[in-house]
Amino acid sequence: MSVDYTSFGLTDKVAIVSGASQGIGKAIALALAQAGAHLVLAKHPSGRQDEIKQVQAEIERLGRKALIVMTDVADVGQVNALIDKTKETFGRIDILVNNASWTGNSMALDVTEEEFDKTMSASVKSVFFACQAAARVMIPQGGGKIINLGSNFGVVAFPSRSVYAGAKAAVHHLSRAMSVEWAKHGVAVNVVAPCIVETESRKVILERPGYKEWATKTMLPVGRWNQPEDLIGAVLFLSSHLSDMVVGHVLMVDGGWTLQ
Repeated sequence: MSVDYTSFGLTDKVAIVSGASQGIGKAIALALAQAGAHLVLAKHPSGRQDEIKQVQAEIERLGRKALIVMTDVADVGQVNALIDKTKETFGRIDILVNNASWTGNSMALDVTEEEFDKTMSASVKSVFFACQAAARVMIPQGGGKIINLGSNFGVVAFPSRSVYAGAKAAVHHLSRAMSVEWAKHGVAVNVVAPCIVETESRKVILERPGYKEWATKTMLPVGRWNQPEDLIGAVLFLSSHLSDMVVGHVLMVDGGWTLQ
């Protein structure tokens, strides 16, 4: 269903969204298109090829342009190529949404070096170098908006999330630090931090016997879990001129989890 988000003032803006084939990334990409933006859809080279093409088709049906760029966000060379391709195709970059991430589910005593490195590469290194490459385009053009996906686990601790929590806390603080350097150039870096979102990739967690019911009752004052669409308002706000004085902020979209 098409929704009119044009009041956010994003008509003909150019936005990059990573991890756009499903879940959070798909919802954000479609919402930006519904707000009038053209999209560059960054997708890991493995799997979900049909899904990303479907997202592209949905965006084009809205009358917006959609470019797919296969990108392993943990590879700095591929991230730089993504930014270069966007600049070459559209001439500018107005919005970057760093959504793609990865994490294991091991308890701290069981985390391997491979799991640690993969989480940090996909969730921290990827974000920093994408921000850096985008800012090198945004600063000369006079500004832009960068939105990084953080997590409530970057604020509160939780079992089996030690490395992920550290990674997301790093994303939160990196965003603040980059804002200090780039805000004077009109580049705002902010964070949207959800709790666990009901997506295909989180099934393994939410389907644990009794887990969803326990966490909903004890952790979520709002009484339900995040859906991908719950993040749309925060991302559109931080992508728009309405947030021009919001700099280096971590916007919790977690149903009240971090209030406790």
